[in-house]
Formats: sequence, structure tokens, C-alpha cells
Amino acid sequence: MRRPGRNRYVFSATMLAVLAALAIAVVGSAGPVSGSTALNGRMLEIANFGGPDCGSTTGVCSSFTSIGAITGEGTVFIDTFPTAEGISQAHTVIRTHKGDLHCSEAAVFDLAGSDHAFVDLCLINGGTGAYTGASGYIQEVGTFDFASNRGQARYFGQLILP
Repeated sequence: MRRPGRNRYVFSATMLAVLAALAIAVVGSAGPVSGSTALNGRMLEIANFGGPDCGSTTGVCSSFTSIGAITGEGTVFIDTFPTAEGISQAHTVIRTHKGDLHCSEAAVFDLAGSDHAFVDLCLINGGTGAYTGASGYIQEVGTFDFASNRGQARYFGQLILP
């Protein structure tokens, strides 16, 4: 006999595995690119908020502090809420002393687990200051506890400056 929600859990777990395999394939196959910088660090104090300071299509945003290769304060503008399979889309701005870094992302959340593990691929699409014309990617792996409104993640990737 099948347990209710098992298909959703299996699909979410499969999507997490596929995104993780894709992330490994991208990192494993990517050689050094001229003007590129390896990214590695943490995103701390992830918390959701809404109201006039948010401005996303869903009315929900997330704030975080980024440390490591990218140091600054970030805002995630949630474009779509997680589907039944845990997939959501967003765009992010990380404000640093060098300028603002912009990226667009897709994330998969484990909605069944108590710590709500997630993976996220954010494709860098420019910014301001030193990040004007930037490209590359940021991959995140973390957890977000919806009940306490707190999360954290590790990130890695590649930043390519023109």
C-alpha cells in the first residue's frame, strides 16, 4: 500500500539528485575561464520577509548575509512559490562594496523533510559597479526551517568578469 505523499517525496528527492548531478557535471567539466574567479562561501541568517521593502511578484522575499568569495547582504525576490514538487524560481541581488551582483535562479526544496533541504542554481546576469557584464553561476546547498524562518547554505561557483 502506498503512503500518501510518497510520490511527491520521491519526485522531490529525484529532482534534488538530478540538480546535484548537474551541478557536479558543470563544475567537473568547467575549466578555468579567462577573467574567472572561483566562488566558495556561506549564506547565513536566511529569513523570509514581505511588505513594501520586498517588491517581488509573490510578495515574499528572503534576506541573507553572504561571506566568503562574495561578501555582502543579499535579497532573494521569490518569483514563484514552490510547486508540489518543491520547485521555485527567484532572482537575487547581492550588495557588496564592489557593486551589486544579480542572478536568476531555480531551487528545489524538500518539502517533506523537517529541515527542508534545498539546492539552488543561480545564473549570474550582470550587476552594477565591478559586476557590470558579469556572468557565471552560484550553486547553493542548504536548509530552511519554515517554522522558525531561518536558514543557511554553502555556495560555490564561478564568477566571470568581462
